[in-house]
Amino acid sequence: MAPAINLLIIEKHIQSPTMKLLTRTTIYYLLFSLPLLLLSGWLLYFNIEKSLRHEIDEELQYSKELWLHHLNNLPADKNILELNNPFIQIEKTTAVSNNFFLTDTLLYEPLEKELVPYRSLTVFINRNNQLYKLSFQRSVVEQEDVFKNLILLMSMVFGGLLLLFLLINLYINKRLWKPFNTSLEKITSLNMQQLQQVHFDKVNIKEFNALNTSLNAMTNKMQADYLSMKTFTQNASHEIQTPLAIIQSKLELLLQDSRLTEQQSTAIVSAFEATQRLSKLNQALLLITKIENNQFEATENISIKAVAEKYQSFFAELLDQQKIKVLMTVIADWQPLLHPLLADMLVSNLFSNAIRYNHQQGEIKITINAAGFEIINTNTLKAIDETQLFKRFGKHNTATGNGLGLAIVKEICDTNNIAIRYSYDNNYHSFKMIEA
Repeated sequence: MAPAINLLIIEKHIQSPTMKLLTRTTIYYLLFSLPLLLLSGWLLYFNIEKSLRHEIDEELQYSKELWLHHLNNLPADKNILELNNPFIQIEKTTAVSNNFFLTDTLLYEPLEKELVPYRSLTVFINRNNQLYKLSFQRSVVEQEDVFKNLILLMSMVFGGLLLLFLLINLYINKRLWKPFNTSLEKITSLNMQQLQQVHFDKVNIKEFNALNTSLNAMTNKMQADYLSMKTFTQNASHEIQTPLAIIQSKLELLLQDSRLTEQQSTAIVSAFEATQRLSKLNQALLLITKIENNQFEATENISIKAVAEKYQSFFAELLDQQKIKVLMTVIADWQPLLHPLLADMLVSNLFSNAIRYNHQQGEIKITINAAGFEIINTNTLKAIDETQLFKRFGKHNTATGNGLGLAIVKEICDTNNIAIRYSYDNNYHSFKMIEA
């Protein structure tokens, strides 16, 4: 049970990190093959040791039979104590525990000058009404050396086989999964903006053929949908803006009519303002759609310092009217890879947001460094709920815009690997951007 539990624990740990498929299959192979090899090694060790011990025991038994036969043929008056030698020890005894028994013991070896392991067979005999104890010894050092060499050899063989199996497994898996990796590379490099025609080839593996067929159908559908969406975004602005422009021009003509009553003029002005808001709303939604479809490809590193200074100058009159003080600190220029138009939208939306949500004689603090850009504005309003902050048409209390400014900022950041963070501290609202 313990190895199985350990395997489950190890398997649980390797589930979390992301790794290559070949690496994961190799780990699983090792998890199952190593315990089997260890079990096989233990069984081999046990059987070899048992066989060697059995061989020594048989030698001792054979020596016992020879010596007993020899002692039975000696004259009755022969003193058998004189027969003691390194292979047999004879001594008188008065007690008998068993007819014979085998034991492991340590004996001092003069040549080695140390205790050496021996296998001993003890036998009791009765000769001339006198009990004798006969002990036969065999050194197990040579067998142990053979055993150690054999274990070392088998370990090398097992290790070599395991390494060979791993290499074969890696080679086979790479060949088997090559069609999948080829398809994955094509998907990864697919760029809808460049209208690439991608085709996934037929292979000799049934499952990968089914996958490639599905991928061909999916990419063709995606490309058709992308072209349709792109065509819509290109045409929608013209198709919607044209009637709006006509409505606005007609309303302007009506406003010039001197026969209008005050009530009629008020109604026409209200309608004119509504069409202006609708026009801006249409442009903002189309812009978000274009950003989502990656129609603004990042082409160069943009100087955020230069863009921020440009819009500080652009909003100078509005800042003067509200007496808002701007403090810009440039530690180092931040130059993210962005489309120039998106860089302008990013900074201008945040700048206008900081002005709109400010108060008379307020402050705007801008900090630029090599890692990112931060804009802070004063406001008596409390912290904004971050779950609603970047939602489309989300407005906060006294907002007068269309509610899409921060949604556009978030969309630009998401599509260009820029992280945007909002924080609030003691009437200061902060938007900070860093490259993700």
